[in-house]
Amino acid sequence: MITKAGISLALAAALALAGCAPRPQPASGTGAPAGSPQAGQAGAQASKAGGPRRFSAIPVLAVTVKIGPLTAGNDTAATVAPVTQSTVASQVAGVAQRLVHLAGDWVKEGDPVVVLDTSQLKLAVANAQAALENANINYQIAQDNASKDNPKLMLQLQSAQSAVDSAQKNYDGQKALFDIGGAPASAVDNALSQLQQAQANLQAAQTALGQNKKSDVWTLQQSRLAIDQAQLQLQTAQLNLHYASITAPFTGQIAAVNVNPGMYVSTNTPVYIIVSAEKEINFNVPPADAPNLPVGTVVKFTYQGREWPVKISQAPSAPINGVVPMVATIPRTSPPFGAVGTVTYSLTLARGAIVPIAALETNEDQNYVFTIEDGKAVMRYVKIVGQAGTVTAVMGIPDGAQIIMSPPPGLLAGSPVQVTSSVAVQDTSGGSQPAAEPAAPGKTAADPPGGAKGGTR
Repeated sequence: MITKAGISLALAAALALAGCAPRPQPASGTGAPAGSPQAGQAGAQASKAGGPRRFSAIPVLAVTVKIGPLTAGNDTAATVAPVTQSTVASQVAGVAQRLVHLAGDWVKEGDPVVVLDTSQLKLAVANAQAALENANINYQIAQDNASKDNPKLMLQLQSAQSAVDSAQKNYDGQKALFDIGGAPASAVDNALSQLQQAQANLQAAQTALGQNKKSDVWTLQQSRLAIDQAQLQLQTAQLNLHYASITAPFTGQIAAVNVNPGMYVSTNTPVYIIVSAEKEINFNVPPADAPNLPVGTVVKFTYQGREWPVKISQAPSAPINGVVPMVATIPRTSPPFGAVGTVTYSLTLARGAIVPIAALETNEDQNYVFTIEDGKAVMRYVKIVGQAGTVTAVMGIPDGAQIIMSPPPGLLAGSPVQVTSSVAVQDTSGGSQPAAEPAAPGKTAADPPGGAKGGTR
């Protein structure tokens, strides 16, 4: 089926061929015979008037392409926030006595902000000190008792040992007499009974002495433990007294104070909020952009017409509610806390020859551009690998090639062209683009020259 576009191309080709073919010489009006001087002069005039013509070069705007990265700029809302924010709670119960600092005040680490009443806390310290002194006295008494009991038991042990020795000698004498018939058997039995009783008394004395030693050790250990417990109670009371002055955990600004003088404060009650002097920028990016913004990437923060270069300090990869939260550091001289500005960053989309969209043409399902080689238009097919704004990155064009911007309608491959202006294409979409000649009415960058889609050249 012959389309209207095909007829238009065929007509254009026929006109071109007709213009290139030699025209017949007009007949001479002098009637001079062939070969005569008059005929030669007439032939020369006829040749000037109707001889073959050459097409003049077509004026075009050319751009010089470069191979490089194709980048795209993006921006998102950002908020200035403190690097550190802490809600300070009371570590001890008490009544708020006075507020040393109010919201908006700058404090140093360790400065008191809220002070609690210390009356009962001081009493607790005094009681703990008294308990410690009592424990020390009890320990001393236990030591004295142990030293007094031991000599008595040692004397009892010595006496029992002497009784055993005497009973042993008596038994040995009675047995010797019994062996020679000088003593009755009853006397030997009586001496043996006395020896056994003395040995039992010695065993009891030894047991009593051992138990007393163990008792002394246990009593002293209990007394020592009581001293340790009293010391811990004293340290706790002193620490609670110290906590009565609720101080700043770091240098910063008091953002809010939640108590008033006379208000009872229990343990873990939030007393005030403090923020650090260091600032950061909090913003969110789409999950697709996050991998291109690693930690250390420099982006631009704009607030009320002023710009600050900021460096990304936190870049998690996991999205939250469809976006990835990002954090960037910013100087202290930046806008105040809570200021809302804009973060602008660039992404590398592709790498190739950077070509304006206006230079692209389409032939069926293929894209191509016209390059200028030896003063003529050459059609080169390209593959688009990325697009951003008014430029694309393509494969198939060498670095430094000249391509025709907004090819004129009817431009054919091989047509002589004359460059009226030549500029270089910016390698990023965020840069300025060369001014392009306006396209013919109804023609777009995707349409092939001559207004015919799907035709061939």
